[in-house]
Parts: sequence; structure tokens; C-alpha cells
Amino acid sequence: MNKLCYIDPHILRALNKSELRKKVLFYLYRIYPNHTYLSELARAVKSDPSNVLGCLRGLGSRYKDNSSLVEMGLVEVIKNNGYTYYRLCDNAREIVEYSREHYQDYWK
Repeated sequence: MNKLCYIDPHILRALNKSELRKKVLFYLYRIYPNHTYLSELARAVKSDPSNVLGCLRGLGSRYKDNSSLVEMGLVEVIKNNGYTYYRLCDNAREIVEYSREHYQDYWK
């Protein structure tokens, strides 16, 4: 059964422009519903924590705020006892599943 899913073109463009955004999103998808902290996430995607933070929250001109995973509503920030964790939002699970199924040639 095919399910119709609307994905904001801004989200697709932001993900296609950054391999790191895709890696972070797919890693958070794999561990969902668990959350993780920045350095663990950086190790998992084999990148520097400052770059991962940039794709999550924005970082100057390299990772624009409006194209960050948090700003686009794909990743939620959880603050607990002074620590910050990141978890995939429910709507992002649907986007990842749809994208992997329908754009598998492009999302490797």
C-alpha cells in the first residue's frame, strides 16, 4: 500500500546539500526512540563535534540556522540535569522512511 507523504522541498534540499546532515538524521533514526549526546553522536557519524553541532543547530554561514535539523523540526533538543541530548522527532521518522524507500539511489 502506497502512502502519500509530503516532504518540504527545503528539507530535501538541506539534506541533499549536506552528507553530514543525512548521517546524523539516519543515525538518530536507527537509535530512535533513544536520545544521545553530542560527542557520542559525533563519534557515531565519524565527524568533529563542532560540525555535528553546526548541522544540528546551525553554525554561521557553513550551516545556516534555518537549514539546521533542529530548526527544520527533524531533531528535538532534550535538556536534563544540565545535559543536552538530541532525539529524532516523530515526523522525521516518516520523512526518513519515505526518503529511503523512494529515493534510495540518491540516499546512499
